[in-house]
Amino acid sequence: MGLDPNQSVHIVFTNRTVQSRVIRSVRDEVYIDALRDAEMELTPLPGQKIPIRWSEDETLYQQFGKVTDVLDPIPIIVVKLEGTPRVVEFRKSFRVKVALPLEYGLVRPDSEMLVTTTMDVSSTGLRFPSAVKVWAGLELKMQLRVEQRILQIVAKVVRVAAKPREVRGRQSWETAVQFTHISIADRKWLEQYVRRQHARMQVGR
Repeated sequence: MGLDPNQSVHIVFTNRTVQSRVIRSVRDEVYIDALRDAEMELTPLPGQKIPIRWSEDETLYQQFGKVTDVLDPIPIIVVKLEGTPRVVEFRKSFRVKVALPLEYGLVRPDSEMLVTTTMDVSSTGLRFPSAVKVWAGLELKMQLRVEQRILQIVAKVVRVAAKPREVRGRQSWETAVQFTHISIADRKWLEQYVRRQHARMQVGR
């Protein structure tokens, strides 16, 4: 298990947890992006040990690291990971089969947005048929319509079907993604929607 470029991580301080992202990872050394302007004063110093947390497959992990350098002018925090990751929390996330309107494309600003519908959705990720074959680790920007609200999401591809399905002469690859950037309000809206749908399905059984 390793930390991938652009993966969302949290640095744990005494009384706060601050979100950032991995810029690159080389063996056990991780380069973490600068903290937000309002949190810049929390930037750790070389020699300091910090816990780093991240989510993967509905599980929250934590691993300690020693700050080896802080590169200016960004600044980028260079951390040498120590020991092995440990599980902090198993996060139960309901997943419901539902077809919601979805637009997706590459993160770059000029990327063409493709239109599809979801196969299933949870508060942390979703599956959809992609008209193009993507690959694990790729980041996609998404616009997911949930009832009257459009959620703005960045997600990482975690699984792609080896073979395409053909429907009405068109090929599509079943693709699963995990959310890496979604606002707290949008995640709460999605979680409430998923729970309502899950409850309805339980009643209908």
